Amino acid sequence: MRIINAITLVLISTFAAFAGNGTTGYELFRTDGFARSAALAGSGVATWGDVSSLQSNPAGLAAISRRSAAASFTKHVLDINQGTLAYATPFNNKLVWAAAIDYLSYGSFDRADENGFRNGEFGASDIMLRGAVAQSLKPDLRVGAVLKYQYRDIDGIAATAIAADLGLQYETNFNDWAVGATIKSIGAATSAFLSEKDDLPTSYELGFSVPLEHLPVRFSATGAYVNKEGLEGRGGLDISFTPQFGARLGYTTVGIDQRTGLSSDAFAGFSAGLGLKIKRLAVDYALTSHGEIGFLNRFTVGTSF
Repeated sequence: MRIINAITLVLISTFAAFAGNGTTGYELFRTDGFARSAALAGSGVATWGDVSSLQSNPAGLAAISRRSAAASFTKHVLDINQGTLAYATPFNNKLVWAAAIDYLSYGSFDRADENGFRNGEFGASDIMLRGAVAQSLKPDLRVGAVLKYQYRDIDGIAATAIAADLGLQYETNFNDWAVGATIKSIGAATSAFLSEKDDLPTSYELGFSVPLEHLPVRFSATGAYVNKEGLEGRGGLDISFTPQFGARLGYTTVGIDQRTGLSSDAFAGFSAGLGLKIKRLAVDYALTSHGEIGFLNRFTVGTSF
C-alpha cells in the first residue's frame, strides 16, 4: 500500500502546484512564495531590488544595496501551505549573496490497507534549498545564478532533484526601458519515488519593463517557454501611489488552460496585490486566481538593515 499511497500523492501534489498541464515534476522549483512577484504574475524578469528576485530573475539581486531578509507564507487550497525564508547580503561592493529555504506541506492523509480499512495517517511535504550570487558587471548590466536542491517526501518515500537558474538584466538608455532573460530549473532528478524520474519544469524566459509616461506605473511583460507545456505570456503593472504604498496587477495565459466554463473561472490567471513600506519594513500581499481550483493568498514581510 505504500506504493499506492505514493502514486496517489504524486498526483495530488502535481495538481496542487497549479502549474500548466502538470506534465513535469518538482513544481516547488517554480511555485512562487513571494507576494510581490506573484502579484505581477511572474512577469518580473526585468524587475529588481529585493529578495523576490530569487524567484523572478537572480540578476535582480545585484541591485540590493543593504542586507535584506524576508519571510513569506502562502495559503494554498485544502491543507496545503508553503513557507519561504530568504536572506541577501552585499559583499565587497561587487557581489550579492543570497540564500533561501522553502517548505511546502500537503497536510495529512488517511492510510488504508488493501481492503479499505483505515490504518493511521501519513504526510507529504517538499523542501527546497537555494543559494545564489549576483553581480553588477556595469551600472546598467547585472548577472546572477541560483543553485537549488529539492527533497520530496511521501510517507517516507523520497525523491530529489538539483537544478540551477541563470539570469541577466540590462537597463537601456531608452526611456528607462529594462530587459531581462533567464533560464530556470536546468538540471535533473537525482532519485525517484518509484522507478521513473520526473522531468524538471525548465523554462526559458525573456521580458522587459518600462515606466508608463506621466503615470506612477511600471509595466512588465514576459514570454516564457516551459518544458513539455509550451509558451506562456505574462504581464504586470506595478503602481506606486506614494513612496510608501503601492498596488500590483498581473495576468498569465496559464489561466486560459484553467478555465472549464464555470463562473468561478472568470478571474483565472489574474493576480493582484498590495505593498506597504514603513521605514525599513515592507509588507506585501498577493491574491492569485486559479479558476475553479480557487484563490491563493501570499504574505511577505521583509526588512533591510
